Amino acid sequence: MKYKLVGVCIVLGLLLGATGFVVYKVLTPAKTGEVVVSEELPKEEFEPVDPSIVVDVSRSRSKDNTVVVSATGLGAKVSAIAYELTYESQGLIKGVNSGSKPIDVIGQASFSREVYLGTCSRNVCKPDLGIKSVSVVLEFTNASGKKSQFTKDYDL
Repeated sequence: MKYKLVGVCIVLGLLLGATGFVVYKVLTPAKTGEVVVSEELPKEEFEPVDPSIVVDVSRSRSKDNTVVVSATGLGAKVSAIAYELTYESQGLIKGVNSGSKPIDVIGQASFSREVYLGTCSRNVCKPDLGIKSVSVVLEFTNASGKKSQFTKDYDL
């Protein structure tokens, strides 16, 4: 009796598996070899950066593993700045950015920001090691909303 029950369970399991396979094949659309063409998103157009704006990146003199990103000559030409720094640390590409919203600089002649190259959690910071250079992208937005982008690699 025990062996009959095991045999019945095995047969039912096989039937259930075969039924599931048939249903899957029927409901799954067949691949026809069509090539799917994806549309490219339009790239954002940037105006040239005003030549009077000077950008610099240097190591902080007072804080370890920190760089200072600065831009001078902004005048009334720039209303907001967004930044992104990328660098290599121990074979991994890492980065830091200004966040989800650009930084408001309306009426300021210059911009300066200390950027820590590492990770911080619960007030404990761990520096990224072996950083020799940093790639900087600054996005300037003028009062009318037009954007310009500055990109440069800096050796530290």
